Amino acid sequence: MGVAEQRRERLARIRLYLITGDQGGDVETARIVEAALEGGASVIQLRKKTMPKAEQYAIALALRRLTRLHGALFIVNDHADIAIAADADGVHLGQDDLPPSVVRELPGFKGRLIGRSTHSLEQARLAMDEGADYIAVGPIYPTPTKAGRAAVGTSLITDVAAIVDRPFVAVGGIDQENAPAVIEAGARAIAVVRAVYAVADPAEASRRLAGILPPPLGEGRGGGPRLEVAHR
Repeated sequence: MGVAEQRRERLARIRLYLITGDQGGDVETARIVEAALEGGASVIQLRKKTMPKAEQYAIALALRRLTRLHGALFIVNDHADIAIAADADGVHLGQDDLPPSVVRELPGFKGRLIGRSTHSLEQARLAMDEGADYIAVGPIYPTPTKAGRAAVGTSLITDVAAIVDRPFVAVGGIDQENAPAVIEAGARAIAVVRAVYAVADPAEASRRLAGILPPPLGEGRGGGPRLEVAHR
């Protein structure tokens, strides 16, 4: 199995997706991420909105090493150039970033994954049409990491789950208390920031969240047919 196929295989099995907070330099970020990986996180996204790109690149190299050791996916928020330079598994794009079709044609990006943030059913449909490999749906609940953006609520999860043909994660204000409602609405994977990154014991927090989530499709209780991710 080639690298691109391995990435898609792991993507089809995502459950707990950690997005780094803005706070913390290379040492602190690596410490939290390593603990989260030990607790069961299967995807790590480097998101440092206010940090200079040179510093982000240094952290990206450290997180790339950690995710390889744990067999997890490593995604870079916004910056396809950092993703390529650090040999990340992919990039996550917001609604104001370059279109997935443009990013996919960048030199050195071939075989990597593209995620797309969506805040409505229409945006989710468009993200699939654009060729995003996975979709993030949210913010489900109010969160300071998306200041000024209204929460979409769990009903959007149900709507997206009814039409989506590829992996998607629910994101935004999700924690141990409200995660069951998110799963009940139709999410099989969640993305978190504060619920793991901003707690005293990120490994234990990850274990608890992972324990709430359903198994990957095709495994364990009630698993249906395995989700096939289209090759691009």
